Amino acid sequence: MAIKVCHITTVHQPFDNRIFFKECASLRDAGYAVSLICAGAASQEREGITIIGFPGYRTRMKRFFKTSFVDAYRVARNTNADIYHLHDPELVWMGLRLLWKGKMVIMDVHENNAAAILSRPYVRSKFLRQLLSLIIKNLERILLPFFSGLITARPDISALFPHLHPVTLRNFPVLPDYDSIPDLSLPKSKLTLIYVGGATAIRGTRELIRAMALCDQAELWILGPFESGSFRQECEQLEGWNRVKYLGVVEASEIFSYIKAADIGVITFLPVPNHVTTLATKPFEYMACGLPVIMSNFPYWKDFFGDSALYVDPADPADIAAAIRKLSNDHTLATAMRRKNLQLARTEYNWQQEKKGLLELYHRLSSRIIHKTTR
Repeated sequence: MAIKVCHITTVHQPFDNRIFFKECASLRDAGYAVSLICAGAASQEREGITIIGFPGYRTRMKRFFKTSFVDAYRVARNTNADIYHLHDPELVWMGLRLLWKGKMVIMDVHENNAAAILSRPYVRSKFLRQLLSLIIKNLERILLPFFSGLITARPDISALFPHLHPVTLRNFPVLPDYDSIPDLSLPKSKLTLIYVGGATAIRGTRELIRAMALCDQAELWILGPFESGSFRQECEQLEGWNRVKYLGVVEASEIFSYIKAADIGVITFLPVPNHVTTLATKPFEYMACGLPVIMSNFPYWKDFFGDSALYVDPADPADIAAAIRKLSNDHTLATAMRRKNLQLARTEYNWQQEKKGLLELYHRLSSRIIHKTTR
């Protein structure tokens, strides 16, 4: 009989790339019976994974106390899974309740939560941000050792908990074969840059658009949601917006077609604490489609990606524009980057290799469950 696995999120969308298309799908393929509990989602069956939706509050306080602690726990208990896999820090309390009931529970830490709170715009007081950061840091230190397993999305997060021996699952893409990616019939008359992901202030969207005003032979495709309607309106008033095509949000399965059709991938996050050591999915998706990349000049990124990218000051539109012009004019450099990045994606930077750590952790926990039930 298959081991029953239940993933839970009250923050992410049901078809989140990391949760659904990477982790849940990999476990399904390995023979586990997989369900995903998701606040605000519609219940459905998709690709052999059972999605269990339930009403969820969107305001932070109600979501924290009612949705994540009370409602999610009730739905989770009804699934009676063997292993629970939690994806949001606010679920830590319901995770402890499941542990107390004798369940196996994995905590998946997607970001450096203590660092991330320091740049959250909804916490206006600097003192309060610092206090919350300290509280989060200490709560993680005290509570995470109780969990059956710990997964992180980045090596620097794993380094915060060396005594817990976390499994690092970097957000490498699930790679299609390059030649099998469908061609996109989208009109293109200029050098095309693409940015995939949420368009937000701290991800350098304003500066990137302003850089386009300095590149009259290039255009920018933005693929993903704006953080708010008001922020989108602000961006539409910026000089350079006339060289932007906003393509909205598309299914994850379609993203590679857009990337393959572009000429340069760009990720110019601003240097807030949670960005400077992140390993976002975006550059790996660009590399999987053989694109040269322009990215922020964070020392961690420069050390990790080396000559796979050109590095810019993300707060300086002129510096971003200079990198765009360099790749446009230096065809030898651009071609070398394309070849290198495609090769790295095929041999190392891909989910097919990365998922081995996930399957090894689940194998260990499943063995403990089987041993316990057969004694």
